[in-house]
Amino acid sequence: MPREYVHELKSEIRSISGSYELEYELAVEMDRKTVICLIGTGIVDNSCCGVGGCRFALVPGYVLSHKIYRNDEGLWVSQVESISDEELRGKITNILKKQELVQQVRFL
Repeated sequence: MPREYVHELKSEIRSISGSYELEYELAVEMDRKTVICLIGTGIVDNSCCGVGGCRFALVPGYVLSHKIYRNDEGLWVSQVESISDEELRGKITNILKKQELVQQVRFL
């Protein structure tokens, strides 16, 4: 089912124990379709248990329509379709872990 994806990067999100930031987007070609992926960094720097961090990827899905309009905040909006096929998710995860050195991959 198609849904909207808002392109928002370089905005630090704080939590009680740290923060994360989406750094950049990249496109991965898979089965003649474009998959949009976001690469970010999470930092734990305000936790009672210590400090740490990791690089991660978020995968909104296949791009159906790229940057079709700007929302009220001036951010580009695309139309995407979630990826539910487990075999395909595994392939994308392997590519991202190898090429982008991420520890976690989450499909939205």
